[in-house]
Amino acid sequence: MEPRLTVQLTLKAYKALLPVATGFVEKSALALGLDQKEALALTVATEEVFLYLCDISAPGTRVDIQCRSAGYCVQAGFHFEAAGFQMKAFNLTAVPSFEDDRAIRETGLLIASRLVDRFNLKHVGKRLFLTLIKDKAYPETSGLDLPAPVPIRRFSIRRPDGEEIKIAVRMIRQYCRDAIAPPSAGFPGKMADMFAIGEVDAALATDTAGRIGAVLFWTRDASDVLESFGPYVFHPESDPEMAVALLDRCMEEIARSGAVGLINRYPGTGLPPEYFESLGSLTLCRGDGTCTNVEASYRHLGEDKGMTVWAHADLIPFLEAQYQKLILPREIRQVTAEGEKRALFSVLSVEMDRFRHWTILRPLDYGEDHNKVLEDHVRMLEKEGFRAIFFEMDLKHAWQAHFTPGLLRNGFDPRLVLPHGGRGDLVVFQHRVDGQA
Repeated sequence: MEPRLTVQLTLKAYKALLPVATGFVEKSALALGLDQKEALALTVATEEVFLYLCDISAPGTRVDIQCRSAGYCVQAGFHFEAAGFQMKAFNLTAVPSFEDDRAIRETGLLIASRLVDRFNLKHVGKRLFLTLIKDKAYPETSGLDLPAPVPIRRFSIRRPDGEEIKIAVRMIRQYCRDAIAPPSAGFPGKMADMFAIGEVDAALATDTAGRIGAVLFWTRDASDVLESFGPYVFHPESDPEMAVALLDRCMEEIARSGAVGLINRYPGTGLPPEYFESLGSLTLCRGDGTCTNVEASYRHLGEDKGMTVWAHADLIPFLEAQYQKLILPREIRQVTAEGEKRALFSVLSVEMDRFRHWTILRPLDYGEDHNKVLEDHVRMLEKEGFRAIFFEMDLKHAWQAHFTPGLLRNGFDPRLVLPHGGRGDLVVFQHRVDGQA
């Protein structure tokens, strides 16, 4: 397993130190696996963030910059005093403004947000931890010859190596075109990197000649609930027990992690229904623009000791029905608005899959403009051709529950609950689109 390397720099928020900050991020990004183009983008984003911090911070304010390798991407994290930092420029819908010096400074943050693939924000006391994420550039699936799928009757289950991971991903794209795969399966090299650092694991079903009959992937993080996708069986006349054997191997492996459950949102071609309980379905789209309802499933693996979740009154009936169906011990606490002061601006992160026309909105901050921010994001994403628009709400955080009325007003419906899908349970909303279920 390849190590996840981290390097850190601590300096003061003085503009004279800008070359130190940008040089550190550029050299680190190159050393951690980005090519020149991606490293430059992360470096320019660092320049904009650091200059903004110098403008809004008291002289000599401490800034910690951390660069971390995650195999398929590099993360540049900034830890600093939160006072005066305006995250609204990170909204996809933000537009540059030159009305005054403050607006001009915030335009730098807008530039930074457009140069990276994703970002995250976490409050730690009075300080903020802003993470900018830049993915490695991977080539599209090459025209290499693939082994033709054959019906396999006798098989064994084993763990693949990196080259077999890439072959399996290419076979999914070639021979399982009707099945929906997660975005990470779009690039064989990316999946191989995720496998190498231990972020995902996999099992193959092969015959005595080593020919691949089926594959199953699953996550290997330290959360209470892990996630699998597949199994993908490459020939319809193969022994259907391959799918069962792959799932058995997966559950044997993750049982050692202490996980209490297993989620499957991408069932591949052969998910045995008797192994799982239905969570509901999402409408997902393929690269050719066609959409289909895909069922999400859940399996209990251990004792769920329960938790407290936060919800708006409009969402409580949906949650009660879901928790009763899954027999999950939950205490639902209702959030209220009682005149307390709110931030002025809301911030959403956006994860896009342009090939499949999907996008996922995730809340980073809640403010008085939440309804307009949601409306503007939906309008922009629909204009750019996204047909499946999702919103993920973590019920561990009470402030996120306040987005519920705005979501319902803007055409979102709660579709399913992912137990322990975030810090707490995750509710997935989907925007209604004409012609979709």
